[in-house]
Amino acid sequence: MNPVEKSRLTKAAEVLSVIFHPIFIPLYGLLIIYSSPTLLSFIPSQLKRMIFILVLTNNVILPLALATILYVRGAITTFNARDRNERVILLTFALMMYTLTAYLLLRMQVPNLFRAYFISVAVVTLITLLITTFYRISLHAAGIGGLLVLIIFMIVLYDISTVWQLTSVLIVGGSVMSSRIWLDDHTPSEVWTGLAAGAAVMALSLFFLLR
Repeated sequence: MNPVEKSRLTKAAEVLSVIFHPIFIPLYGLLIIYSSPTLLSFIPSQLKRMIFILVLTNNVILPLALATILYVRGAITTFNARDRNERVILLTFALMMYTLTAYLLLRMQVPNLFRAYFISVAVVTLITLLITTFYRISLHAAGIGGLLVLIIFMIVLYDISTVWQLTSVLIVGGSVMSSRIWLDDHTPSEVWTGLAAGAAVMALSLFFLLR
């Protein structure tokens, strides 16, 4: 492979890693729920907008703001949080915000899947935080594993066909996982461990919350 092709692949991998950064994954999960052919897609637009704003604010804007402040103050060296201590700090804050989102959804009149999903996201974040203290798990892959399980649960629960969502997540997930390895941010074992952990924890959590 010549240097030009290698540079292009590296750029593509970097773009994929940013677009499908773990901070955005739960928001993508929410959009999958909205777009799936179930009765959930017909909930009032005002309620949809309220949930979207809640998730966008609590789980994207505020964590990004914190990361920016920490970066400016020198507490973290990159937004990718390659250092274990940096990852622990950001994951701890993310866990707090997902817990807050789940708590607020529990107090709102929303379908149970929304509550169950964000409680499960908080649980996945907790487990990945615990694993991160002794092993550098891929958070990107954990997020992809959670999305795959969400779609599978919706197929089983609502007896629907979500071929395009499932296919899209499989293709994107494979590309993102490959990009993490290509960029040398993770080893294959760290990526596959992340995928397995995210999928297993999400599956167990949703199973107990939705049974």
